[in-house]
Amino acid sequence: MTISKSTMIGLALLGASATAYAAADVATHPNAARVEAARDRVAWEAQTTKGSPSAVLRLEERRLQNLLDRLEQGERVDPNEIDRELNQAR
Repeated sequence: MTISKSTMIGLALLGASATAYAAADVATHPNAARVEAARDRVAWEAQTTKGSPSAVLRLEERRLQNLLDRLEQGERVDPNEIDRELNQAR
C-alpha cells in the first residue's frame, strides 16, 4: 500500500494549519503570553535546581501549565487567579 505524494502534502498542510491555529489562539488571550513566560522561567529554574526545591518548582510549573491550558481552551479564568499564580511564580 502506497501513499500518494498529494496525500502526504495534504496531511503536512493540515498539521501546519492546526499548529498555526493553536498558536493564534494562545496569542489572542491577553494574559496567555505572561503565563507562558512565567511557566518557561519556572521550568528552567526547576531544571537547574536540585533536591526538594526542584520538586516545588515542578509543582509550580504544573499549576501554570494547567492555567495556560484553561486559557487556551477558552475557559473563563478569574483575573485575580491569574495575578495570584503569576505572583507566586516570582
